[in-house]
Amino acid sequence: MARRSEHTREQLTELILDAAERLIADKGLTGLSARAIARAIGYTPGTLYLIFKNLDDVVLHVNARTLDALGAQLSGAVTDERNPRRQLIKAARAYAAFARAHPNRWRACFEHRLPEDMVGPDYVDARIQRLVDLILPPLAAASHTEGAALAAAAQALWSGVHGICILSLTHKLHLVGGRATEHLTDDLVIHYLDGLVASHRPPPGH
Repeated sequence: MARRSEHTREQLTELILDAAERLIADKGLTGLSARAIARAIGYTPGTLYLIFKNLDDVVLHVNARTLDALGAQLSGAVTDERNPRRQLIKAARAYAAFARAHPNRWRACFEHRLPEDMVGPDYVDARIQRLVDLILPPLAAASHTEGAALAAAAQALWSGVHGICILSLTHKLHLVGGRATEHLTDDLVIHYLDGLVASHRPPPGH
């Protein structure tokens, strides 16, 4: 590692975030501390606070990185397919695969809680919105839904897939029959879309 004097502010920022990301990946949020980060990069804990406001600020920036990686994986799944229903199935699979491959980083994005007096940054919300925006076009095409109904459908579908991932990572899938995550996400997407389409179908005689 270079001497401390050789690190620019930008380099030090990357060192801190890289170390924090590794600690979260290895041990989850419970394994993260200013002292652990400082020890990993060869600096004193006080150095972190020359770059970041506090440890929560560090976690938010790491979570932004994780959401970027998740977004890239979802985008690849959607753009590789033309059929909107298949796009949604592949997006759900990609979401579950990312959660399975990076469980602690994925969980940190949703389990980290800010102090009540700290407002969440726009850059994290914007990344989450980009994840939702990836599935809105295929969901609209596959379900013939728009407007507020489309937004509600996206939220419901995402919540369902997210719940399956939580059950999988906490080894609770045996409580719902023990089927593989991919089978569950496929079934969720297929049956939810079937229900949406049926709800927009005119009743007999009309």
